[in-house]
Amino acid sequence: MKHMLAGVVCTIVLAGCDTYPDIADDASNRPDPEEASNDTFFGAQLLTESDTATGNLSTDDALDHYKFDINGNFNGPLIVTLTGLAGDADIELYDYNLNLLSWSRTGDTSNEEIRVWHNAAYNSASYDVGLYYVRVYTDNPGLISDYTLEFNFDKGNAE
Repeated sequence: MKHMLAGVVCTIVLAGCDTYPDIADDASNRPDPEEASNDTFFGAQLLTESDTATGNLSTDDALDHYKFDINGNFNGPLIVTLTGLAGDADIELYDYNLNLLSWSRTGDTSNEEIRVWHNAAYNSASYDVGLYYVRVYTDNPGLISDYTLEFNFDKGNAE
C-alpha cells in the first residue's frame, strides 16, 4: 500500500509539471529544435560582443530569441537595449538555465533597457559561464515593427 501511495503522489506531482517551459513551438507545444528559426530558445540566434541584431515582429512572428556569451571572469554591468520600435515590444533576460533574471516592459514605442550585474562566480561551470538569453516579443497581435537589439558588457568599468 505504501508503494502504491508513493506512485500516486509522484504521478500527481509530475502531471502538473511543464515538461518544456518556454521552448515549445506555438503550434505543436513540443520542443522545436529548428535552427533556422529564432522563435524558440532552441533556435536562439548567437550574438557576439560586437554584434547588433536587427529583427522584425509581425502577426506571424511575434517573438524572437537571442543568446550571447560573456567570456572571461569579469564582474560588471550588462546592458541590453531594444530600440527603433514602431509599436510596443518588450524584452526579457534569462540565465543559462532559462531562469528569468529581468525584463523591460515600457509602453508604446519607448526604448526598452535591462541593466543587470554580471557576476562570474555565479556561473561556475565552464560550459555556462556568462551565457544569457534574450526574448524580444510583443503582446499586440497586430504589431508590425522593426527593431535593433544590442548588448553591452562594460569591461572597462568591471571590478
